[in-house]
Amino acid sequence: MSGNTALLSLNTATVREQWNLRQCIEGCARHGLGAIAPWRDKLQECGVGEAAKMIADNGLRVSSLCRGGFFTGDTNNLDDNFRAVDEAVAINAECLIIVAGGLASGSKDIEAAREKITDDLRKMLAYARSCKMPLAIEPLHPMYAADRSSI
Repeated sequence: MSGNTALLSLNTATVREQWNLRQCIEGCARHGLGAIAPWRDKLQECGVGEAAKMIADNGLRVSSLCRGGFFTGDTNNLDDNFRAVDEAVAINAECLIIVAGGLASGSKDIEAAREKITDDLRKMLAYARSCKMPLAIEPLHPMYAADRSSI
């Protein structure tokens, strides 16, 4: 690769099927990428503590942890979102990506979805601030309002 690859970050979703987290980290380091953006399921492959160690040992930054959110699901997932903040802190992520969530199952009420997202995001933000972890809301095209992001 030419240019300054240290400015690049690999989102692990792009190689989800090909590489486990260790391979992602080693691939980033081997090709001179400066950062990685792991998904939470990839952290679970080896555990958050081991993931943090591997990332640090390979000299990578964590540009973001993907993802928290989905506040409009059938179950209240605030506890899982608080865990996502904790995981982001543990791996020294620069931010936690939030995908807010779409319409509740069987619903067509986008205003109710937005109200639920606002309420839960407010609670999550208070916790994230106490942990000094920025939240980054992923902007999605309005065509995803029903299933991914009603905001």
